[in-house]
Amino acid sequence: MAEEAVAGMPLDSLDWYHEKYILDYFAEVGLFLDHGLPIWAETTLRQLIRLRCASPDIGADHEETMYLQKYLAKALKQQNKHDEADHIEQRVVSMQKSRARKEEEATKSLWDTLVTDPSEAFDIIMDPNKKEREEENRMKKEVKASKRAWRKIRQKRFNFLDSDLSVSASQQ
Repeated sequence: MAEEAVAGMPLDSLDWYHEKYILDYFAEVGLFLDHGLPIWAETTLRQLIRLRCASPDIGADHEETMYLQKYLAKALKQQNKHDEADHIEQRVVSMQKSRARKEEEATKSLWDTLVTDPSEAFDIIMDPNKKEREEENRMKKEVKASKRAWRKIRQKRFNFLDSDLSVSASQQ
């Protein structure tokens, strides 16, 4: 069944946006590992990791990519390639520590904001998208101002364009 699920898309033809096939290949990797076929699992996992790293939505430090790397380390260990497996495991641990540090800093930042400016911290908690919305409103105002300025310039310098439109419209 696993082979039939991926038969329509060869592994080397996959691209990062072929989500269904990537998931099917991931399931197939589990079967390879369970049935003592670590070489096939390794080949498939390397391709899947490459695809996940290429994805703009997922990337190299995404949880799913780290799971794929853990499975790759398992496949390598089954082949007695312990040095490479250890290197991959160390990289995954490093990425997990980095992620934990970022989360801790974000939490710390929120508490620092709460202590220094409680009203802003309250705004962040109650309305986390407030800054983005304010930036979007500011951008809309700038665009409107720019359009008004352009209309004034167009009216002064290119008034003949508007007069040609009114003449041609009245002739039709």
